[in-house]
Amino acid sequence: MTLSLRGVVVRKGGFTLSADFEIPAEGVTVVFGPSGSGKSTLLSTIAGLCKLEAGRIEFKNRVLENVATRVRTPAHDRGIGLVFQDARLFPHLTVKGNLEYAERRRPAARNAPIAVEIARRLEFDHLLSRPVRNLSGGERGRVALARAIVSAPELLLLDEPFAALDSRRRRDYLTLLRDLSREQGVPMMVVTHHIDDAAELANHVVAVRGGQVVGHGAAADVMATADFASMLDRRDLGARLPASAIGGRNAEGVWVRADSVLLASEEPRGISARHIWKGAVAGIAHEPDGSVLVSLATEAGYISSRITPEALADLRLEVGATAWAVVKAHAL
Repeated sequence: MTLSLRGVVVRKGGFTLSADFEIPAEGVTVVFGPSGSGKSTLLSTIAGLCKLEAGRIEFKNRVLENVATRVRTPAHDRGIGLVFQDARLFPHLTVKGNLEYAERRRPAARNAPIAVEIARRLEFDHLLSRPVRNLSGGERGRVALARAIVSAPELLLLDEPFAALDSRRRRDYLTLLRDLSREQGVPMMVVTHHIDDAAELANHVVAVRGGQVVGHGAAADVMATADFASMLDRRDLGARLPASAIGGRNAEGVWVRADSVLLASEEPRGISARHIWKGAVAGIAHEPDGSVLVSLATEAGYISSRITPEALADLRLEVGATAWAVVKAHAL
């Protein structure tokens, strides 16, 4: 089963979104890209809130929209939940009232966590009687997510649902999202522009830039491409490693920034760093500011390190040479 967008074109004012991709209808897909690239428009298009100018959308072999055959399933009949950045709760209801509304509208054939249970897991069960107008931004986001989950969608779309939270709490809740997707069997598409969140959460990635889908597929594959790297801030350049490479983390992967990686030409001994990988130099790139980006092929995967030209010369690194990548635990 898949989610398929073929030849999709959407125009909103002066902005055009073009998309052509297919991803598995399972697990968590991260939609990644810079601000204004079309990530939110892509979710709205899948949900049925933006009309196609061309192309077709299919989900689990069901045609949701096809311009050529004039098929268009209304948003409320697609079985898709969408959580916006601004939550969009019913202001005249309490927190519990918003959740109960979703329960009443849930198709009888679909199962979902009961409202009180999901409120507990998202840590707002003490707010059930509170009017939603008295909630903080972070609380509103969690209630909106809970309401969407309680409605038992076949596909859940989330537009930066925890943007109002600090980094630690945001990542805790993103982990919960992945767990809920697995437990409930609900595929999710999550928009984020945080590279750490993308690496930890994603089974699959759809990369969007300038209204174009420039990459899609397994997270490990897409996040290793030059197109993906071109969307990152210089400080975020690095590589995705599987979470198993570092151990002890409940995540799909971890992003290792090039600025956090030290290189050694001999096996390091007697140091405090917890993560050391032996590898072979796979590439050397000179950056505009004079820094050198070295790519190392290791058993854990490809790792990048940013070093000075002097360090490159001192270590006598060249393509094919053996080197060790060293990363402190707190840098991950």
